[in-house]
Amino acid sequence: MLLAIDTATRSMSLALHNGVQLLAEQTCVAGNQQNSQLAPSIHQLADRCGVSLADLTAVAVCTGPGSYTGLRVGVALAKGIAMTSGVPLVAVPTLEILAAGVTQYKPATTLIAIVQAGRGRIIAGHFRRKSNAWYIDTEPYITTWEDLIASLEEGKYLFTGEINEAGQVAIATAAEGVQIALVSVSERARRAGNLAELGWASLCEAGGQMGQPVSENVRQAFKPALVQPVYLKSPTD
Repeated sequence: MLLAIDTATRSMSLALHNGVQLLAEQTCVAGNQQNSQLAPSIHQLADRCGVSLADLTAVAVCTGPGSYTGLRVGVALAKGIAMTSGVPLVAVPTLEILAAGVTQYKPATTLIAIVQAGRGRIIAGHFRRKSNAWYIDTEPYITTWEDLIASLEEGKYLFTGEINEAGQVAIATAAEGVQIALVSVSERARRAGNLAELGWASLCEAGGQMGQPVSENVRQAFKPALVQPVYLKSPTD
């Protein structure tokens, strides 16, 4: 069983996945209460499923970029649980979790995933579709909505993630030939269920099997001590 933890922004999302199916998932806006709510929420989720954290095979955690406080809280607790349980800890980037939730696609379309960075800034990353999956095409960077829209070349774009009112206003100013569509609201949310599936996929790529105890080689490849949160700074910071 894999526990997925995502506290990269104001939302907090948790999931339990046994390698065959998603057992439970919960997402809420925790804001500044993540530090006090995270551990109790994990135990409540396990209780609802009738399982114990002693049953864990692995832990997956969102490592950012995102909020400094949120990432620090989530990564620290994930490391603690993984170390205590003696299981691997899989690090998954924020924007890849967003991309994993997007099912709609048109040929020759660039997916742009967004999270808020505060002070009118956003974190963006571009993805390309290959073999029925989205792959990162540019490393995440900090920008503003206005600069992002102005930088887009002629083509088709699909936006997902945290698209606020300022983003929608900026999108409306896109140049002719820049075709922007928004992912449906239900698919824009960053879900720990998607994080869990990405975590299992990483374990399998390293030689593990879905839902099965991991080998020592896999455990060594995902040592909890190696996982660190990822923070971004803009050139003006």
